[in-house]
Amino acid sequence: MNRIIPFQGTHNFRDMGGYRTADGRTVKYGLFFRSDELTALSAQDLTAFQALKIRTIFDFRDGGEARHKPDPAVAGVQNIRVSAVPEDQISRMNLPGAMQGRERSQHFIEDLVKSGFFKQFRANAYLLELYARLPINNPSYKRLMSLIQCPDNLGLLHHCTAGKDRTGVGAALILLALGVPEATIMEDYLLTNETMRAYNDMQLQRLGRHVDEAELRNIEQMLGVKEEFMEAVFGTIKMTYGNVDAYLAGEFGLLEEEREALQEMCLE
Repeated sequence: MNRIIPFQGTHNFRDMGGYRTADGRTVKYGLFFRSDELTALSAQDLTAFQALKIRTIFDFRDGGEARHKPDPAVAGVQNIRVSAVPEDQISRMNLPGAMQGRERSQHFIEDLVKSGFFKQFRANAYLLELYARLPINNPSYKRLMSLIQCPDNLGLLHHCTAGKDRTGVGAALILLALGVPEATIMEDYLLTNETMRAYNDMQLQRLGRHVDEAELRNIEQMLGVKEEFMEAVFGTIKMTYGNVDAYLAGEFGLLEEEREALQEMCLE
């Protein structure tokens, strides 16, 4: 099956099935999907979307993002949103989520440019800090990992704005629980650089007319994904818990029995 699902209104919509686990089994297709924002899905897209038999849309975005570009209401699909980035971090970093009273643009990078983010912060350093914080004591991922244990919630689509950072970590946690090796998880994560290449190149060309070269390179860092970002997730997990098994048990209550049940349901 084709992992990348082409829609007119998304750029990074993928089925997470087909990955092999450490014990030789394979993640079933049609259970877990990941994507960028969904607000631009066309009528044709929505027809194809319904054919995927998705029952749950899980949104990692904050309230401002979701109000500006709401998820579609699809018959038979439950929409759940729990922000993956704490409000205090949004405010401290002067990110678009904290832009009270300011008109938002059509792309989050434009909001970052307007907010002065790329003059004040280095995107690489910000993303490393973000990734290191995301997997620990995060209500959004706790809810996600609870949802995936109930078959009535599957297929489940989880997404954020670009489908790369918050969604990338969510995808990593699902695959870790299923027993997929870290090297394979990294492959899934880095695939975003391919799926988003044409769109990101277009954004860089457009924004390059309005910022200097240093800012443009900073924007380029923000648009992509790098191994060191996901390594920060794995590093935080091991530094805090020692190993993945202890992490999944401590953060999400996924003890051996629960993980076996989840894997029996989702692997073949």
